[in-house]
Amino acid sequence: MPIVLVHGAWSGGWSFLECARILRKRGYDVFNPTLTGLAEHNHIAPEHVSLESHIRDIAGLMEFNDLRDVLIVGHSYGGMVITGAADRQIERIAGMVYLDAFLPQTNQSLWDLAGPEAAEAQWKAAQQNDGGKSVPRPFIPTQNAPEAEKWKKMFTPHPVGCMSEKFVSVREPEQRTWPRRHYILCNEYKGSVFYMFAARVQGEPGWEYSEFDALHDVVRSHPQMTADRIDAIAKGWGIKA
Repeated sequence: MPIVLVHGAWSGGWSFLECARILRKRGYDVFNPTLTGLAEHNHIAPEHVSLESHIRDIAGLMEFNDLRDVLIVGHSYGGMVITGAADRQIERIAGMVYLDAFLPQTNQSLWDLAGPEAAEAQWKAAQQNDGGKSVPRPFIPTQNAPEAEKWKKMFTPHPVGCMSEKFVSVREPEQRTWPRRHYILCNEYKGSVFYMFAARVQGEPGWEYSEFDALHDVVRSHPQMTADRIDAIAKGWGIKA
């Protein structure tokens, strides 16, 4: 069974590298791509990259690899991407996991969800960085892991279009049904915007909910724990490797 792991802002497929290795050893067919314009793909100019670019990255990965019964996982900004990719390739999706991730509805951008203060701060940072083309990574609390200093060197500025562009569903309202979904909140990232999404999904039909006692960078700091949870969710849904 295929698992597609979609990283968050400023990072790359490297964020899920160890988690992907663990899941592959358990028999899953795992993809952890780097989105256009980031990490090893940062040679693509940021003004040419948007949320739609990233949605097409993941929708295209599933289409051109003819993936079926996919478990798709999005961390942080990756929630914007997996929502759009699943909307376009819904027939390929068996389930979705939002890992401390943004959860948009149609016609919402990341900046809409993050709120005006965060949006303004990121826009100002982008203007100072390169005239408004890409947002440098702000301070985000990080687990005290030996690799933390190495991670800092691997983050790259994130194209503004990914933050400002709205997710727009390509399906008619009556067709906007979703497969099984699971939301994981990192509860040590106190006061984050992700608490809003966690509160929204609890008790809502079609959703499962759990938490990590960890900060937001759990995919890097705790790859074993992350892989174990993804594995458990898949098995709980009757999805086998």
